[in-house]
Amino acid sequence: MGRNALRSLAVSTALVAGVGLVGTSTASALTPDLERSGAGAGQVATINGVNDGPYKTVTVNGLRVRTGPGTNRMILGLVYRGQRVRAITSARDRRGQRWDKVRLVKASPGGLPRGFTGWVTEMYLY
Repeated sequence: MGRNALRSLAVSTALVAGVGLVGTSTASALTPDLERSGAGAGQVATINGVNDGPYKTVTVNGLRVRTGPGTNRMILGLVYRGQRVRAITSARDRRGQRWDKVRLVKASPGGLPRGFTGWVTEMYLY
């Protein structure tokens, strides 16, 4: 069993058992391609080597902002088509889908304040 499989198994087991993962990143089950790009175990890779990446625009209405990368994470609010966000970091979920951690440039009609950070799927940003 590989290192990534063991880490995923440990994280999954801890979550099922209800054990807290103090000090563990919300994206602890990163895929190997992000780890090769410079992020170590339990870290999220940054975009372009900095904490703030490019501005992106939401392409759909009601895009869910979540606590971490993946559809199993809690929904914090919504952002809407045309709303601009600033990418901070990115990660892939267990299915390989890319997620961006974003900071809101302006308050969202979905109830999130300016400067709020959360995770959205990258496929609905450009």
